[in-house]
Amino acid sequence: MGIFKHLLFWPVTGPLFLAEFSLNKVQGVVREELTDDTRIKAELMELQLQLELGDIDDEEYLAAEAALMAQLRDVRAWREEFGMGVAGGPVRVQGAVPEVPAADAVVAGEDALASAAEDAVDEAADRKPRGADPGGGADIDLHLDWD
Repeated sequence: MGIFKHLLFWPVTGPLFLAEFSLNKVQGVVREELTDDTRIKAELMELQLQLELGDIDDEEYLAAEAALMAQLRDVRAWREEFGMGVAGGPVRVQGAVPEVPAADAVVAGEDALASAAEDAVDEAADRKPRGADPGGGADIDLHLDWD
Protein backbone atom coordinates (compact mmCIF):
# COMPACT_ATOMS: atom_id res chain seq x y z
CA MET A 1 0.00 0.00 0.00
CA GLY A 2 2.92 2.38 0.74
CA ILE A 3 4.34 2.27 -2.77
CA PHE A 4 0.87 2.66 -4.32
CA LYS A 5 0.21 5.74 -2.12
CA HIS A 6 3.52 7.35 -3.11
CA LEU A 7 2.87 6.73 -6.79
CA LEU A 8 -0.69 8.01 -6.55
CA PHE A 9 0.24 11.26 -4.75
CA TRP A 10 3.59 11.85 -6.55
CA PRO A 11 2.23 14.72 -8.68
CA VAL A 12 1.57 16.63 -5.45
CA THR A 13 4.25 15.39 -3.04
CA GLY A 14 7.09 15.25 -5.59
CA PRO A 15 7.27 18.97 -6.37
CA LEU A 16 6.79 19.85 -2.68
CA PHE A 17 9.65 17.55 -1.69
CA LEU A 18 11.94 18.93 -4.40
CA ALA A 19 11.12 22.55 -3.50
CA GLU A 20 11.77 21.89 0.21
CA PHE A 21 15.01 20.08 -0.61
CA SER A 22 16.21 22.96 -2.80
CA LEU A 23 15.34 25.60 -0.22
CA ASN A 24 17.16 23.66 2.52
CA LYS A 25 20.28 23.52 0.33
CA VAL A 26 20.09 27.27 -0.36
CA GLN A 27 19.62 27.94 3.37
CA GLY A 28 22.71 25.87 4.17
CA VAL A 29 24.85 27.78 1.66
CA VAL A 30 23.61 31.15 2.94
CA ARG A 31 24.26 30.14 6.55
CA GLU A 32 27.78 29.03 5.63
CA GLU A 33 28.48 32.32 3.83
CA LEU A 34 27.15 34.38 6.74
CA THR A 35 29.17 32.55 9.38
CA ASP A 36 32.48 31.94 7.58
CA ASP A 37 35.18 34.31 8.77
CA THR A 38 38.18 32.84 6.95
CA ARG A 39 37.92 35.35 4.09
CA ILE A 40 37.90 38.29 6.52
CA LYS A 41 40.86 36.92 8.46
CA ALA A 42 42.81 36.44 5.23
CA GLU A 43 42.04 40.03 4.22
CA LEU A 44 43.25 41.25 7.62
CA MET A 45 46.53 39.37 7.14
CA GLU A 46 46.91 40.79 3.63
CA LEU A 47 46.21 44.28 4.93
CA GLN A 48 48.87 43.87 7.63
CA LEU A 49 51.35 42.69 5.02
CA GLN A 50 50.60 45.71 2.81
CA LEU A 51 51.23 48.01 5.78
CA GLU A 52 54.53 46.31 6.60
CA LEU A 53 55.67 46.50 2.98
CA GLY A 54 54.77 50.18 2.82
CA ASP A 55 52.13 49.81 0.10
CA ILE A 56 49.59 51.67 2.25
CA ASP A 57 49.94 54.27 4.97
CA ASP A 58 48.55 54.22 8.50
CA GLU A 59 45.34 56.13 7.66
CA GLU A 60 44.41 53.72 4.87
CA TYR A 61 45.24 50.78 7.11
CA LEU A 62 43.05 52.06 9.95
CA ALA A 63 40.10 52.72 7.63
CA ALA A 64 40.33 49.29 5.97
CA GLU A 65 40.86 47.56 9.31
CA ALA A 66 37.79 49.25 10.79
CA ALA A 67 35.67 48.03 7.87
CA LEU A 68 37.01 44.47 8.20
CA MET A 69 36.49 44.43 11.96
CA ALA A 70 32.87 45.55 11.43
CA GLN A 71 32.42 42.61 9.06
CA LEU A 72 33.99 40.29 11.64
CA ARG A 73 31.57 41.56 14.29
CA ASP A 74 28.68 40.88 11.89
CA VAL A 75 29.90 37.31 11.37
CA ARG A 76 30.10 36.84 15.14
CA ALA A 77 26.56 38.19 15.53
CA TRP A 78 25.26 35.77 12.88
CA ARG A 79 27.05 32.86 14.56
CA GLU A 80 25.46 33.77 17.89
CA GLU A 81 22.04 34.14 16.24
CA PHE A 82 22.31 30.69 14.61
CA GLY A 83 23.46 29.18 17.92
CA MET A 84 26.86 28.23 16.56
CA GLY A 85 30.00 28.24 18.67
CA VAL A 86 31.93 31.47 18.91
CA ALA A 87 35.64 31.40 19.66
CA GLY A 88 36.24 33.22 22.90
CA GLY A 89 32.63 32.95 24.03
CA PRO A 90 29.93 35.56 23.77
CA VAL A 91 31.28 39.09 23.78
CA ARG A 92 29.12 42.13 24.26
CA VAL A 93 30.21 45.69 23.60
CA GLN A 94 29.64 47.89 26.62
CA GLY A 95 28.34 51.43 26.49
CA ALA A 96 30.56 54.46 26.19
CA VAL A 97 33.34 54.70 28.75
CA PRO A 98 33.50 58.06 30.50
CA GLU A 99 36.59 59.99 29.59
CA VAL A 100 39.17 60.68 32.29
CA PRO A 101 41.46 63.68 31.87
CA ALA A 102 45.02 62.66 31.05
CA ALA A 103 46.54 64.00 34.30
CA ASP A 104 43.95 62.14 36.42
CA ALA A 105 44.46 58.97 34.40
CA VAL A 106 48.18 58.95 35.10
CA VAL A 107 47.69 59.45 38.82
CA ALA A 108 44.85 56.93 38.96
CA GLY A 109 46.92 54.46 36.96
CA GLU A 110 49.89 54.81 39.31
CA ASP A 111 47.65 54.35 42.36
CA ALA A 112 46.03 51.29 40.80
CA LEU A 113 49.40 49.77 39.97
CA ALA A 114 50.73 50.42 43.48
CA SER A 115 47.68 48.87 45.15
CA ALA A 116 47.78 45.86 42.78
CA ALA A 117 51.46 45.30 43.60
CA GLU A 118 50.73 45.49 47.35
CA ASP A 119 47.88 42.99 46.96
CA ALA A 120 50.14 40.60 45.04
CA VAL A 121 52.80 40.78 47.76
CA ASP A 122 50.19 40.14 50.47
CA GLU A 123 48.78 37.15 48.58
CA ALA A 124 52.27 35.72 48.05
CA ALA A 125 53.05 36.03 51.76
CA ASP A 126 49.78 34.29 52.73
CA ARG A 127 50.32 31.32 50.46
CA LYS A 128 52.19 28.27 51.61
CA PRO A 129 54.50 26.37 49.29
CA ARG A 130 52.86 23.53 47.47
CA GLY A 131 56.01 21.59 46.72
CA ALA A 132 57.39 18.73 48.80
CA ASP A 133 59.77 19.52 51.64
CA PRO A 134 63.07 17.82 50.72
CA GLY A 135 64.42 17.88 54.29
CA GLY A 136 61.46 16.33 56.12
CA GLY A 137 59.99 14.12 53.43
CA ALA A 138 58.95 10.50 53.56
CA ASP A 139 61.41 7.63 53.50
CA ILE A 140 61.12 5.09 50.75
CA ASP A 141 62.57 1.63 51.24
CA LEU A 142 63.07 -0.45 48.13
CA HIS A 143 63.75 -4.16 48.58
CA LEU A 144 64.48 -6.27 45.55
CA ASP A 145 64.64 -10.00 46.21
CA TRP A 146 66.45 -11.55 43.32
CA ASP A 147 66.96 -14.98 44.85
